[in-house]
Amino acid sequence: MGEYPVYDDGVYDAFDVRDERFRAYGDAIAPAVAGKVVLDIGTGRDALWAVAAARAGAAHVYAIERQPDVAAQARSAVAELGGRVTILEGLSTGIDLRTPAQVCVSEIVGNIASAEGAVAVLADARRRLCTADCLWIPFRMQTWAAAVSLPQGTRTLAAESRPYVDKVFAAVGRPFDLRLCLGGPAAELLVSSAGLVESLVFDHRRAPPDADEVASAQLIVEAAAARMTGLLLWSRIAVSPATSSREIDTLSGGTRGWAPVYVPLGATEVRSGDRLDVTWRRSTSDDGVHPDYCVSVAGPGAEEPLVWSSPHHGGGFRESALHRELFPS
Repeated sequence: MGEYPVYDDGVYDAFDVRDERFRAYGDAIAPAVAGKVVLDIGTGRDALWAVAAARAGAAHVYAIERQPDVAAQARSAVAELGGRVTILEGLSTGIDLRTPAQVCVSEIVGNIASAEGAVAVLADARRRLCTADCLWIPFRMQTWAAAVSLPQGTRTLAAESRPYVDKVFAAVGRPFDLRLCLGGPAAELLVSSAGLVESLVFDHRRAPPDADEVASAQLIVEAAAARMTGLLLWSRIAVSPATSSREIDTLSGGTRGWAPVYVPLGATEVRSGDRLDVTWRRSTSDDGVHPDYCVSVAGPGAEEPLVWSSPHHGGGFRESALHRELFPS
């Protein structure tokens, strides 16, 4: 939802939960910010990481929030911190800082790791807003993929998600085949090994991630026999480069901050040991920030690969069988 964005109090309340995500960010911020200038991109209603940095001894925190009403709430959240946090309203790409940041904290991590525009946004921050040796939190975000088998039967859109769907359609200006997340214990649906398709590292000692990328992964079917219906994509986040730090795996649970994305491909019979060759393409959309995705899967004996195309704000509506089922005319 942060790609559009369509946050409300229900979403921000979920972000406030002291879960694995919350603890990992807190543990990374606390030892890193004392006496330093900190930049928090996308601070949100409660300015969680800006407040954490100020309380951990940051010299000053600049916290950026694009939505005017949310920025106003964030100012209330930091009002008792003695002026050590400045809330800046707007997009980080259109804001300048008086003093370059020595630590940059962000949570623009999508259900697909790069989906909220982290590659473009953090590259701009690196060029203009941060010192050459800036510390980046998170340090790494990845997208993993595995084949899944969705049970047969009627599928429905969760009632609580419908208001957010309508807001996404309104933000884009029309309905389209938006990305769909699975609720419940999605890991139980996997029928193959997992493969890494995207790894974005933010470290001043390395070049920034490329804006566009083509990658490949090989998945091995582990189920004795299964009806593969698509792929599951999910994020893993290393908030700190320290080997002892927590890595957040959004598939295994422990956080309400993210959910796995289901990629519908059509039913294909697979057997144990079958090899599935996945090709992953990420390209920046015409807004210059958010990526478009294309994923293809070639299985044993297939004449043509199965293909999933997911532009950020383009494409048709009800083009996949699953979208026609979920959004009947």
